[in-house]
Amino acid sequence: MHQNTSNRRTSSQWQNLINQQQESGVSQKAFCELNDICLSTFTLWKRKLTQATVKSAQPEHGPEWHQLPTGFDDPVPDPSKWDMELELPGGVILRMRR
Repeated sequence: MHQNTSNRRTSSQWQNLINQQQESGVSQKAFCELNDICLSTFTLWKRKLTQATVKSAQPEHGPEWHQLPTGFDDPVPDPSKWDMELELPGGVILRMRR
């Protein structure tokens, strides 16, 4: 089994090879042997391209923020009243006031 290490492929070429292997119905090992491809390199590219696909499927922006109504009836709110309290591990308490 001779494996050609000087053959550089683009990510598109690797994706085409991965698609061919999946459509062929043969194992990755058999496909690589038949096509003179290093199995570990094939596996590495398959993982890289799968991760890239998963990342590109995620939204590029963070979660949407929604403005909550403040409900200020008084011009100066009472600072002793907390509207929300979140207790975090380690005894940290996050308080958000009106």
